[in-house]
Amino acid sequence: MTSAGHAPMSVSQRLWLGLYQFVWYLALPLALARLLWKGRMQQGYREHINERLGLSWPISGATPRIWVHAVSVGETRAAAPLIDTLIQSGEKILLTHMTPTGRDTGRQLFAEHIASGQLVQSYLPYDIHWAVDSFYRYFSIKVGLIMETEVWPRLILSARQKSLPVILINARLSERSARRIGRFSNFARLIYQSFTKILAQTSLDAKRYGSLGLSNMMVTGNLKFDVLPHLEQIEHALALKKQLTHQVQIVCAASTRDGEESLIIEAWQKFLKTKESASDAQLFCLLIVPRHPQRFDDVFTQLQSIFPKVLRRSSLGDQEFTDAINQGGVILGDSMGEMSFYYALSDIVIMGGSLLPLGGQNFIEACALGRPIILGEHTFNFQQASADVIDSRAAIRIADIDDLVKAMDLLLTNHQVKEEMSTNALDFANQHTGATKKIVAVVRETLS
Repeated sequence: MTSAGHAPMSVSQRLWLGLYQFVWYLALPLALARLLWKGRMQQGYREHINERLGLSWPISGATPRIWVHAVSVGETRAAAPLIDTLIQSGEKILLTHMTPTGRDTGRQLFAEHIASGQLVQSYLPYDIHWAVDSFYRYFSIKVGLIMETEVWPRLILSARQKSLPVILINARLSERSARRIGRFSNFARLIYQSFTKILAQTSLDAKRYGSLGLSNMMVTGNLKFDVLPHLEQIEHALALKKQLTHQVQIVCAASTRDGEESLIIEAWQKFLKTKESASDAQLFCLLIVPRHPQRFDDVFTQLQSIFPKVLRRSSLGDQEFTDAINQGGVILGDSMGEMSFYYALSDIVIMGGSLLPLGGQNFIEACALGRPIILGEHTFNFQQASADVIDSRAAIRIADIDDLVKAMDLLLTNHQVKEEMSTNALDFANQHTGATKKIVAVVRETLS
């Protein structure tokens, strides 16, 4: 396998690629069975399977020059400013995903662009040669942009063979991932060197890519800082806030993962217990928003088994919703695409994915709305950003349940500390914007 500007693959690299494809052949029946199994709870997994196999593709009159791959919800939202900017400059976009929730998010975010034919959606094919070849034959793309960590060897090496420039954007690499990739250094280096550019979020990410023997990196920042909060949702939340009693404060546990709700519930019970003898009429409301919609029912059942009054956001009108908050209830945020609403409504945010070793979830939108953040110890997916947000005094790092209780108590009872952290959060978000402009400049240079 060779192409202009690239040395041919070595024997060992060819052997690794052959072994990788053999494993894919063995795993394909399991991959399809997994789609059918997950489709029991989420119908989207059973849809468009032909795209995953490279057997058929969306019928559209659009001829996109730029392909953006955003695996799921977080990556799709992060890519939104970039996609909007490229479309506004006249480009047509192919947007691929791996999950139904990612595809649904893209459909919601880019409904107008899809209707106008400026954006086409598809699943990314499985990383088997016939599916990848079908993908590249059907779509006449001129440059590919892969979000963050989604590196598929056959996909990247086939682009290399076709002299198709592919750029890894918003790229991040944890220390653990760097060590794991290093074990396959010869083959891994080939794959990462096949990217035209690796546009890293931070200098620390770039340094880790450099430790793999790479030199095709540059630091462009994190696209997630450029994502604008949803204005209509914010206005809706602020309107509802006017109907809330001044004595109520809302804690939003955002993007929680399996096992974290139990920790938050225990901390919440301990926190409320410390307030039982308080002389004032302070009220507190807990709003839990699980990361994955398929877990909504399980989390609701868990909450009902512990708290006397638990309600679902999806079943409440505005008046019922504000009444539930004013009564200090526990609310399950079981609506998709409303994080701006939840953040704007809340007083402080506990960031999910960080209380257990899951790497953390995106806290940047909460900062952009001036919300003080409570982070657990596990933020390796946002290592530099989490260190920076703590240094900026916009977030508090906690180690255990007792720390979480203390952090909530501080932020909910000390107005001055909360306001200072709120201001710091806004400043932190504003100081880190600009990744979109830098990435677009690289894309333009690549297309020229």
